[in-house]
Amino acid sequence: MNPIAISTGSTVIYWSAVVIALGIAAGFALSYSLYISHGGRSAAMWLLLPLALLFSVPLCRAIHWYCHPEQYTSFIRAITDYSTGSYCLPGALLGTFVAALVVRGLGLTGNMARLLDCVAPGGALIVVFIRLSALFNSSCRSKIAITTPLLQHLPIGSGITNSMGAVEYRFATFFVQAILMLCVTVLLLYFFFARRRLPMKEGCPRDGNVAWMFLIFHSAVELLMDSTRYDSS
Repeated sequence: MNPIAISTGSTVIYWSAVVIALGIAAGFALSYSLYISHGGRSAAMWLLLPLALLFSVPLCRAIHWYCHPEQYTSFIRAITDYSTGSYCLPGALLGTFVAALVVRGLGLTGNMARLLDCVAPGGALIVVFIRLSALFNSSCRSKIAITTPLLQHLPIGSGITNSMGAVEYRFATFFVQAILMLCVTVLLLYFFFARRRLPMKEGCPRDGNVAWMFLIFHSAVELLMDSTRYDSS
């Protein structure tokens, strides 16, 4: 069940969508402040956000179609009709990278690696909110049952209504992932500022390292948490 936040006529906005929107705003604000404070152009970040959304949505959708083809009549319908189905988060990584390539191609940044370094902590923060949004729907499909009453609450267990209408408790995969990604966000910020206090050395570029750290840590968390899920995503 997906609780409704706003309902006006035929327009329905769910709480999970509100949480994701707040996460995008918070992540953009963090990345924007990092980029501007380190000599970046504001136009680059303002263009990057809509382009990243534009590219990420169909890519996330295409990956979800690949994992769940039974939910769609065809691939074309999957990437054109968004009234049903869902999304797979990894597509956002590729979408953001493509958006950064476009921003560089338009000449709004001369250092794409630095741009991605500034985007990385904000991206990790957005993932935190996206995973927290699972508290408002049934997307957290963990295969680990929690039978110990002491653990049947957050952050370990989460109550889910099964097909019979009964509540059963399972490992809160997405909530734990949100906590881990919040730790990754803090770690990336520490690494971002610590890296820039180090003197430049020949053969050891300073830009781009934070983005690589994000990919490594995010992938590790994603692989670990996804191993607890039963769905094909």
